[in-house]
Amino acid sequence: MSNAKATELLTAAGVPGLARASELLTSAGARGLAGALVTDDLVVLPVRHHSPACALVVRRVLAEQRPSVVLVEGPRAFDELVPLLTHADARMPLAVYSYARREAGQEQDRWAGYYPFCDYSPELVALRGAVEQRIPARFIDLDLAEQRLAEHRAAERPGDERQPESLLDERYYRHSAALRLLGERLGCRDDEDLWELLFEADAGTTSTIEHVERMAAYCSLARTDSSAAELAADGTTAREAEMVWHIGAALAERKPGDGPVLVVLGGFHAVAVPELLEAPPPRPEFPAKGITADAALIRYSFQRLERLNGYAAGMTSPAWHQHLWERLTDDQTDDEDPRTAALLTALLDISRDLRVDQKLSLSVASVGAAFEQALRLAELRDHPAPLRSDLLDAVTSCFVKGDADVEGLRITAACNRTLTGDAIGTLPPGTGTPPLVNDTFERLHRQRLKVDSSIRQTTSLDIYRSAAHRRTSRLLHGLNLLNVPFATKTAGPDFVRGAGLGRLHERWDYSWSPLTEGALVEASVFGSTLPAAVLAKFSGILADHRESSRRSDATAAVALLSHACVLGLHTLTPSALDLVHTTIVEDASFTNTATATARLALLWEAREPLEARFIDDLPALLRTAYRRVIYLGRELQGGQAAEATEIVKALVKLRELLGSGLGADLDADLYWDLVDRLQHEYGVPLVRGAATGLLYSAGRIGSAQLVEQVSGHLAGGVAPADAVGFLTGLLSTAREAAWQEDELLAGLDRRLADWDLRTFVAHLPELRLAFAELTPMETDRVASAVALLHGRADLGPMIKRDVSDHEVQRNLEVAAQVAMLLAGDGLAAWSQT
Repeated sequence: MSNAKATELLTAAGVPGLARASELLTSAGARGLAGALVTDDLVVLPVRHHSPACALVVRRVLAEQRPSVVLVEGPRAFDELVPLLTHADARMPLAVYSYARREAGQEQDRWAGYYPFCDYSPELVALRGAVEQRIPARFIDLDLAEQRLAEHRAAERPGDERQPESLLDERYYRHSAALRLLGERLGCRDDEDLWELLFEADAGTTSTIEHVERMAAYCSLARTDSSAAELAADGTTAREAEMVWHIGAALAERKPGDGPVLVVLGGFHAVAVPELLEAPPPRPEFPAKGITADAALIRYSFQRLERLNGYAAGMTSPAWHQHLWERLTDDQTDDEDPRTAALLTALLDISRDLRVDQKLSLSVASVGAAFEQALRLAELRDHPAPLRSDLLDAVTSCFVKGDADVEGLRITAACNRTLTGDAIGTLPPGTGTPPLVNDTFERLHRQRLKVDSSIRQTTSLDIYRSAAHRRTSRLLHGLNLLNVPFATKTAGPDFVRGAGLGRLHERWDYSWSPLTEGALVEASVFGSTLPAAVLAKFSGILADHRESSRRSDATAAVALLSHACVLGLHTLTPSALDLVHTTIVEDASFTNTATATARLALLWEAREPLEARFIDDLPALLRTAYRRVIYLGRELQGGQAAEATEIVKALVKLRELLGSGLGADLDADLYWDLVDRLQHEYGVPLVRGAATGLLYSAGRIGSAQLVEQVSGHLAGGVAPADAVGFLTGLLSTAREAAWQEDELLAGLDRRLADWDLRTFVAHLPELRLAFAELTPMETDRVASAVALLHGRADLGPMIKRDVSDHEVQRNLEVAAQVAMLLAGDGLAAWSQT
């Protein structure tokens, strides 16, 4: 499409602020900007990252002209990685993982980012060509920390840890109103479709200057939507000043007779270069104090390159573009249209996926029809060659025979898998990969975990019976400690929090991604092997805990001891045990110390799967903790409702402890004396009820004493809230009393009958909560007993599924108001009918 046509369409669309863009879109305007970008001394090629069309132009310029130097957009620190990126044994996709830290007083800023490369990345094509022709090549952008410091928003969030993100960002194109309206006028479904139509469809058939003209117009349109303030705020202004400084320096170094300075630059920045060179801004300066940074070459994947998976500078369907690139650069296929050949390859791959993996019946005739339809669609839509959208429409039309919402989704998924691809790069020999990365992947391989695929995998570990599975478990837990995104535990016992300990197997979902490798690079500061890194990281956690505000928190200390065992850090357990002993002596919280004591017992019972059999001091430590918690329990005074629930939970944990194997050596009488005192003296009815239930369940009080306690707390002189609180506590520790003791239900029934409707409605939620611990069978037994109290065989339907709790409450309130109004009018008898 011509630039004049684009101007006409945009003007008709009424794009605001289009005056300058219209000038650039005209043949004269675009030609003028292109002429400033391509001169005898300087060739600035505006590119889109990962575009085969742009990569072809870079390849052509390198072949036709011998530049004096090649300058590429990218952090300056990447220069030392050029030999690795261009190595003959390097297989794309790869990425440079860059990270930096800045100490700012008590805070620490952490930044990380990826700079991906694939075979059709214009920047990589430029570097490969430069190395092949022995031309100096270097990167010219700000380093990662400088880019982040240049962003105003980074300075506004000190101490914020930002997630790793792409150092290549093309959001300006997606957010451009002018480009969006142009796409709509051309019938494109999105900005990717527009790009493919304008640039990729006739890649390799346009001249260099024509391509630059188109890019100049396209990128200038995107730039019209951004103000100078916005460009300064996101660091663009500082980055462009840095890159222009390098371009100016290269031009000054160029000698007479040398080839031009070749600059491969993102188009959004490239179109600003001529104007900036006329009045060069000062080179930006940033404080280097307190900043440490590094970069490493890591493997990448097509799935991460896929724009649909969140990559800011990605192009949709990287495998599709890889097919195109291979066809476009294959000198043996001059007589065959590259896009048509790529179309056929993609169709065959999609059909293979559907037949083999999806087990769908797909005839050869359907594949042929889809191929023919894609060609005809391209012709009908006036496309220079079949686009990806033509392919997808043809596949949907010819392959979907059944329900579009079922079979159609499977076919769409197969298209996405095929066009995205699953390629993972290979690092060349001699890559300076940190030892931690290699050590970790060797260990993962040894444990038979797949690290050469980005497809999600699942493994189940029998940590009680298999030593190999326990090693795998420690390995995965260690990676999580280092914040390496590789595996997520979805089921199994949690020894640190003391939950789910009845489960015998751990279940993990895992998959490799570039984030895995990047995080391992950054974690290399802790050690060169995974065990060493985990040991160093956890040692730091222990040291930090001793200096933190939680240093007297017994539960946190026991959690650290358990975590050390889960990680297999048995050399640290003596230190962790000392920490637990100290905090148990210092912690003044009854509930906290009780939780810590119970978890110590659980740790002893789990010593087999944790391979912590040698913690011989644990029984003695448990006895110390038990005596401490009993002492703290005796100190409980008065009673505060806010902590009553936690006290009840602590009492239950201690009862369970006494019932365990390790609890047999503890003095149970100390516990029961405490429970008896709380039953008689503690001020909160919830705790008194729970203590009563504990004594009843243990046989330490009989039915007569239980009924006496219940009757006393359900008597008319006791406030309704206190009566409900006592009942809730009782049933939380002895729910069997609800159906074993008839007098309990009879007393409760009498008390409820004494309440007016307003009181009953107010306390109904707490009453429901009191009986919530009962199983369905137990609930039926209680219902039958209540029915007998009223001379009935049953209570009828117990559940109304078409009425919500809120509606019940509201209806009861309305009924009470109506009854009050009737009573005021002397019609109270009516409300009883």
